[in-house]
Amino acid sequence: MSNIKEVFTFTGFGFDVLLHNVEIKKIHGEDYPDININEVKLLTAKGLIKGRERLTGKKLKFLRTFLKISYQTLSEIIDVPASTLRLWEEKGNEGTGLTVPQERQFRVYVLESLLNSEKKYLEKEIIMAESFDLPSLETIDLGLAQDYSYLKEA
Repeated sequence: MSNIKEVFTFTGFGFDVLLHNVEIKKIHGEDYPDININEVKLLTAKGLIKGRERLTGKKLKFLRTFLKISYQTLSEIIDVPASTLRLWEEKGNEGTGLTVPQERQFRVYVLESLLNSEKKYLEKEIIMAESFDLPSLETIDLGLAQDYSYLKEA
């Protein structure tokens, strides 16, 4: 059994993320959102970067781990000691000590990383589209012709 919830508060990243029109499924008596967690992560990262509010420790940690970068790498990007970054992430919902130029630099880095990721994905899609070949009408397998799962984002 499932129903649609107009606004669902997802707390799985350590801070609230509002999701709209989410299908809620009841499994063993518990309510669970029917979401693609990778898509929610990507949209959350984009939302944090576009947002006008300063990053908190939890949001900084989310973005760093989402990008799969170490403290040392982030330290080099924004010129802050790795030990300081750890302390800021441990502050949780409190603001970090990033200066505005440092936070701006980090946001630009995140945007560039997201753009590069999208570019790689689209390049793969272009290669797949260029190599796509329709079989002649005589050889279509109707069982496979209705499988459009390859069109959905992985």
